[in-house]
Amino acid sequence: MTTTAKLDSPRVELSPGTEAVVPLHIRNTGTTVEGYRIEVLGVPAAWTTIEPAVIDGLYPDTSTTATIRFAPPRSATVPAGPLDYGIRVVPFEHVDETVIPEGVVEVLPFLDTTAELLPRTSHGRRGAKHRVAFDNRGNVPVTVTLQAADEQNTLDYRINPQLLTVGPGEAAFADVKVKPAKSLWRGPDVTHPFTVTAAAENTTPVLLDGAHVQTSIIPKWFFKALLALLALLALLALLWFTLLKPVIASAAKSSVEDEVAQANEAAAAAQKSATDAQAGSAQAAQAAAAAQEQTAKVEDLTKNLPVTPTELFTPTLQRLSVTGLAEGASDDATFPVPTDQTLRITDLVLNNPQGDFGTMTLAVVPAGGGTATTLLQVALENFRDNDYHFQTPITVPGDATFRVTVNCRTIGTPPDGTPKPAACNDALVFSGTLVVPVPPATP
Repeated sequence: MTTTAKLDSPRVELSPGTEAVVPLHIRNTGTTVEGYRIEVLGVPAAWTTIEPAVIDGLYPDTSTTATIRFAPPRSATVPAGPLDYGIRVVPFEHVDETVIPEGVVEVLPFLDTTAELLPRTSHGRRGAKHRVAFDNRGNVPVTVTLQAADEQNTLDYRINPQLLTVGPGEAAFADVKVKPAKSLWRGPDVTHPFTVTAAAENTTPVLLDGAHVQTSIIPKWFFKALLALLALLALLALLWFTLLKPVIASAAKSSVEDEVAQANEAAAAAQKSATDAQAGSAQAAQAAAAAQEQTAKVEDLTKNLPVTPTELFTPTLQRLSVTGLAEGASDDATFPVPTDQTLRITDLVLNNPQGDFGTMTLAVVPAGGGTATTLLQVALENFRDNDYHFQTPITVPGDATFRVTVNCRTIGTPPDGTPKPAACNDALVFSGTLVVPVPPATP
């Protein structure tokens, strides 16, 4: 062996972004002048330099020193932990006598994390969704715990997932759903500030400030639009009674009078034919029958001239409550439609005040029993209050039954922090009209 090489410190510890220098001693134990090429093997080669990397001539039985400089960048691409390396010293004249001293570089872990709440401010009537973006720029995995709170306790939170594990150089996301504890039916917008805490191990927790602007369920323009609609209806009613109805009635009356005159003329002609046809009794009978038919036609036209309403509408507002349900039980509440009436439903409000879990089913049961027709089925856990409005009303015929059925899977807990109830308690409020046909007028 004509060459020996030895590292001063085979094991080195350093943090990314810093440097460490290790001397490499090379000795020519041969009998001729030798030159050397020095190379780094292993992962550290990407961020390691050698000075000098080439030694032109080293006399026999003499030594020289090269400097090995380790400088790992502060980046997630440099993993934490021990990294083996080797320094290959290749003699120019005796390539087959290459030596490779080995060592270990211990890269220490470092933490560099950021978090952001998107969007910072949200708007909605019944809540909204934010997103937390967590970025790990360090070289070790990080476990993050997410929590949300507000000083006034006016918001409910649902974080998914609540625990994040983020690898080096990676980003992770979590959804933060906020929902106001109380509904805002009308009035100015209300701003609810809140804070999301992202706590990673061995680091200072990051506080992310956000806000939810709760808007009213009934929009500000609703009453203006309602007044405009009432004014339009009043104008249409005025036009109907002052212009359209008299014109239509006059035209109908004129048309009927013309038909009555024609029928009277035909009846007079038939009577004259009956008088003139004394010699033929059959002709007289036919003439009398024709006169009687024309007279009946006149009576029918005269009777049908007045226009009367055919239906009467009665507004109705009903509440169907299903209370006292144990977990796993189900029950229903019903509204039977009276005979010879029709129920037309235009508005529904579903009420789940204590946050029960289960299902609520709305159905129509036909008269005399039979298979019910399901109108709507919703999960209780998806709402506290939920309302529906229909331009085309739901029609329930007479003698049928409008039914709401509640299946209690889990008893909820009220948002105000009171003790958990012993039973599920839910309700349905509906409004619309009961329609009654008007009997025909007696002649």
